[in-house]
Amino acid sequence: MADQTTPAIDIKAAAAAANAVLSQTATASEQARQVDAAAIAAIRAAGLSRLMAPTRFGGQEAPVSAHIRSCHALAHGCSAASWVHMVCAAHTYVVGRFPEQYLQEVFGETPDVLIPGTLAPQGQARKVDGGWILTGRWQFGSGADHGPWLLLGAMAVADDGETALPPVHLVVPTADIQIIDTWFTLGMRGTGSKDLEADAVFVPAHRAMPTRELFRGDFEGEAGPLYRLPVMGGLASMLAATVVGTAERGLEHFIDITKARKEAYSGRDKSQKVSVQMRLAEAQGEVRLAALLVEENCALLDAAMAENKPPLSVERSAHIRWNAVYAVELCRRATERVYAAAGAGATFDSSPLQKWFRDINTACHHAICDFDGALEIQGRLALGMSAGAMV
Repeated sequence: MADQTTPAIDIKAAAAAANAVLSQTATASEQARQVDAAAIAAIRAAGLSRLMAPTRFGGQEAPVSAHIRSCHALAHGCSAASWVHMVCAAHTYVVGRFPEQYLQEVFGETPDVLIPGTLAPQGQARKVDGGWILTGRWQFGSGADHGPWLLLGAMAVADDGETALPPVHLVVPTADIQIIDTWFTLGMRGTGSKDLEADAVFVPAHRAMPTRELFRGDFEGEAGPLYRLPVMGGLASMLAATVVGTAERGLEHFIDITKARKEAYSGRDKSQKVSVQMRLAEAQGEVRLAALLVEENCALLDAAMAENKPPLSVERSAHIRWNAVYAVELCRRATERVYAAAGAGATFDSSPLQKWFRDINTACHHAICDFDGALEIQGRLALGMSAGAMV
């Protein structure tokens, strides 16, 4: 069993080594609309792509906090590379719960395997002898160009094609799925989050699990405590870490650029403008608070991993989810406030501030960090009602 408190590698040092490459390939990733191969290789070489993989296959099976912190650190090098790293390792965190036969298939050759895909149940799985027939089209397959397997969510029906069954998540070879290049977006362009389409693909039973138990962690079968944690709160925390790291790097760019800016008509130093100082101070406070919320989630998830008594209560799961969603919202607000004072120069494609603004606003549209939905859950629980949604 993996050490439940300390990862086997130094996350800061590993991320710093990877970022030396990521910072150099970020523009190429943006232009190609997928993460540059050299960036993927650098993350692998640093040992970060195996953080969530099972130890018996050479993975780290590290505390989930290790992956969360790696996402945060890598966002300082390249937001898109951090995002794809976040998604693929989050999916490893999910598939580590699958039956042994599948784990042998996916991790048998290397624990560094990347597993892109999309968790939203946008397709349909029809139950047949020995498995499922998967059909449908999924949006937002981040990193689909970089992995041999895809994790996909689906609504399930019986063999008659009509009787509803509980939703399932399935893993399929990327070669069985058509990748459709739809990724022309406002931001996060380097993530290559393209559409994925399945046309009556057979998926054997050992590559599928019921969504509810899978996500709660109380499924039948053997799995270490890492794989018994709630998926939604873990995934939201990983995403929030990438957003916080991106926001921090953007503020650094804003400070550097503002120090050198002059007012267009008066020629005075822009940094002397009180309104700019106030915007920056408030934005820094929000991003710092966001980072603290993510760190609180690291502690909460690691404590739950050590406790290893799935499923986590609705209240604890909702707390973790709320911390992550609110951290993302704080970063969005901070970015909006400061970008409004960034001047006309920040509207050029060549400006790091424009990319920062675009990436933050795109990341914040992920369904896992839907702010209105999180507000509703928090309000319902505060009023003594049921959460009304999966948390």
